[in-house]
Amino acid sequence: MKPRMNPYKRAALGLKGGHVVVEPEDNEQERVSLADLIPVQYSDPVAVRIQMSGEYRLLWAVLEDAIDCYFRYATQPSAEAQELFREAAAWIESEEEEWLCSFRGICSAFRINPDHLRRGLRRRLQEILKGRYVTRLPRAA
Repeated sequence: MKPRMNPYKRAALGLKGGHVVVEPEDNEQERVSLADLIPVQYSDPVAVRIQMSGEYRLLWAVLEDAIDCYFRYATQPSAEAQELFREAAAWIESEEEEWLCSFRGICSAFRINPDHLRRGLRRRLQEILKGRYVTRLPRAA
């Protein structure tokens, strides 16, 4: 089965139309969830927001999907995979603040420091690119 990015997430990320299909590789990098970077407890206000509102769940899904694309496709050689990586990286690095579905907008909605999260994402990406094994932690929500 070919992985596809949900069209709603593509639209929320502001990506170009249509589906981009990427063939998974045999040695595909394990999925890394946002929980790998931000541990979430039931008493955490982020978890409470996710459980309360469909809008917050959508925002969380957009953030989690972008981070997944950022890590998953960084090391895959196909043009489609590299395009997904570049789109996710550009969205994460964007300084856009006005749009709710921007990286900064979503971080703001969850009271996450976007610069701190970016540093963690960059550090994790460097570990992946250096070939260090990254263990999968439980999903956040």
